[in-house]
Amino acid sequence: MKHTYTVMSFNLRVIVPTDQFNWDDRKHWIAETIHTYSPDVIGTQEATIPMLEWLKERFKESYEVYAVNRTVSTEVGEFSAVFVKKSSFTIGSKGSFMLSETPGIIGSMGWDAHCERICSWVELIPKGEPEPVLRFFNTHLDHMGKLARKEGLKLIRDVIRSKDNAKCLPVILTGDYNDVPESEALAEVSSMESCYSCFTEEEKENSLTFHAYEGGIKGSPIDYIFGLNGVEYLTARILRDSFDGGYPSDHYPVLATVKLT
Repeated sequence: MKHTYTVMSFNLRVIVPTDQFNWDDRKHWIAETIHTYSPDVIGTQEATIPMLEWLKERFKESYEVYAVNRTVSTEVGEFSAVFVKKSSFTIGSKGSFMLSETPGIIGSMGWDAHCERICSWVELIPKGEPEPVLRFFNTHLDHMGKLARKEGLKLIRDVIRSKDNAKCLPVILTGDYNDVPESEALAEVSSMESCYSCFTEEEKENSLTFHAYEGGIKGSPIDYIFGLNGVEYLTARILRDSFDGGYPSDHYPVLATVKLT
């Protein structure tokens, strides 16, 4: 059985007509990025309905997608969608909860948040195996609410713990946390290991992930891959590929190779 997998966290950037790079170009660059690195599982953020429909169609042969809208709507909203490579895994149990005081109510906003925020999770069963080997969580924390980021991560940590108590599995958490490694919010997941733990000091100083379409490397990340319960990082990198002078998103995707022990 295979124990080594590649994991990506990728904020796709919602469609904004005034952006210097438009979705009609970017969607092909996003697809090329996914195709090039071919991760076993991807946690995406900021996918809207038309974006998700295009990506699902583009990758229908190779990826199964689990996505729940953070808003009760068939027209608008965003998803923290999980893409699972069909040749690696099938999706077992799955679910989504809001980052709010009422996590079971889709569309609810929490604390000082500016937007609705959701976390989606799946249990991943290797192809041809009977049991899941990984519980994968993906989220997007609020960009304005400091308390919402802290409480959101605390809620995710509590859900992880309660699922561990029922059945312990290796855990991976991907996401755009809208905060830097030394922030109060990220202290909530200090028991989990960050993909940046295998970075050198120099790499840590050049670990910018949100670049606003300007490129560059100097600074701190706000996009992460975290692991728990026997998730070991073999490699981690920030992908800074550009296409025709443009970028697939205003965030760089983050890619890690993990070993489940």
